[in-house]
Amino acid sequence: MLVFRPTAIIASLVLGAPLVATVHAQTTASQASAATCSIDEGKPGEVARAYLAVSQVASAQAMTLDQQKAKLAESVRLLSQLPPTADNPVGRAYEMGKLLVLWTTLPGVSMTMQRGTVGYVTDPTGMINLPAAIDSAFDVVEAAKPECASQLLQWRSQKGWITLVNQSIHELQVGSIDSAEAHARETLLFNDQAPYAYMVLGQIAEQRQQTDSAIALFQKTIQAASSDSSYTSVKQQTELNLGNIAAAAAAAAQDSAKKMSYDELARTNLQALAADTTASAAYRESAKAALVNVSLAMGDSASAKSSYAAQLADPSKFAFREVLQAGVSASRLGDDSAALKLFHAAYEKNPYHRDALTNLAIYELRAEHYDTARTLLARLKEIDPNGNNTRLEVLTYAGLATHFQHLNNAYVTQYQKAKSAKVKAALTDSAAMTADSNTYYSHKAVETNIRADSVPVLVSFTQFSNVQDTVTLAGTIENNTPASQTYTMKVDFLDATGTVVASQSQTVGPVGSKEAGRFSVTVTAPGITAFKYAPLDH
Repeated sequence: MLVFRPTAIIASLVLGAPLVATVHAQTTASQASAATCSIDEGKPGEVARAYLAVSQVASAQAMTLDQQKAKLAESVRLLSQLPPTADNPVGRAYEMGKLLVLWTTLPGVSMTMQRGTVGYVTDPTGMINLPAAIDSAFDVVEAAKPECASQLLQWRSQKGWITLVNQSIHELQVGSIDSAEAHARETLLFNDQAPYAYMVLGQIAEQRQQTDSAIALFQKTIQAASSDSSYTSVKQQTELNLGNIAAAAAAAAQDSAKKMSYDELARTNLQALAADTTASAAYRESAKAALVNVSLAMGDSASAKSSYAAQLADPSKFAFREVLQAGVSASRLGDDSAALKLFHAAYEKNPYHRDALTNLAIYELRAEHYDTARTLLARLKEIDPNGNNTRLEVLTYAGLATHFQHLNNAYVTQYQKAKSAKVKAALTDSAAMTADSNTYYSHKAVETNIRADSVPVLVSFTQFSNVQDTVTLAGTIENNTPASQTYTMKVDFLDATGTVVASQSQTVGPVGSKEAGRFSVTVTAPGITAFKYAPLDH
């Protein structure tokens, strides 16, 4: 049950806001190639008219949506009626590609449309896939003029591509894997230079347990993301994903050569991320944690133990998350004394953080410090009233029952050896008291365990991130009642002293019976290190 929750879901792709209309990742390259890319857009007359239509629709000069559609359809009609032998096929293909791109930027337009609606005269009732048609048109241009590739890529990376990217990401997040895959592959027809589609496809392959395919796609994601600094976060997230999946593959591999190959791949990516000063603390610490897993999987306990030696020697020199992660690493190695010390240090740095409270409570229970554990659990229930914390209560009550059973056994043994009637009487009272306590806590453990199996609502968190004082908390609310419910998630964001720094709320629902609803709240304020929320009605 030991927990360390990264600030972002490893298996999720999120574009927090729609991408800009023209993706700037290729802007510099496009400008550099503009001087060498020359396409005749003035002949024949149909091409020149299409060029003018593109200019007018792109700027939407006092045109209604219907007027824009009519202008595009008329230009597509003119170009599509040109015979194959017509002059300037490159210019024709270039304008056709741009016209079709502009179709995809219009509101309410599907990526698959009737040919007649788009403007084609032949087979007007047939269907056309716009991304495929755009790709075909621009391929003609690029084959004849490879120096125009960057300029074409700028056109490929317009709103239609952006819409598909975000759609595939959303579908991946909500579990619509087949649709996410189809739309991700469509985005590649628009733009196969950006990393997003490869990342989505890699995560789909990972979910389907197609390890080698996922690895290849993640490697392609990293390669594509390395082309521009605007993709830095995608690159870092994928390095972590790749490291994790390769580490898991190394642990599962039976063939020694494959085990070593996976291990090398995992270490290479995770070490690069752990040492990347541009990455967030959460990414770096997650990479370090994954490296511990790699070492453990390969039987290298010495390397695993060295990963937290500095934090153990002097926790005061390290940030909260580094100390917390060091505790998790010690726990995975079975180094309980080190884990307890590190979790104590993490708790002292951030005493209202869910993970700090949970992990320290677990180790206090292991150390049979039940009163301390109960105090920690009381605070944990205050900040996370509908969380999955009831199991810890069960362990606490069961531990107390066992504790008093051992005391009772000791008193009985002492009674049997005692000679003095006065001592025997005292031991009888003590034995009775401990027997009563054992019974009480045994019943509490059973009652709490029954309650744990029938909680009406359960809150889980998938993200708690802080980027330049903008904090996002996201997760799910699981409705275990027999009827649909609507919930209001009221969140207080706290500093290290437990003082409320900012608040936010969100209504979630209706959430169907035995289903889960998603929430995400964001605030901007300095000093936020933890959160709490109000109990949910049910």
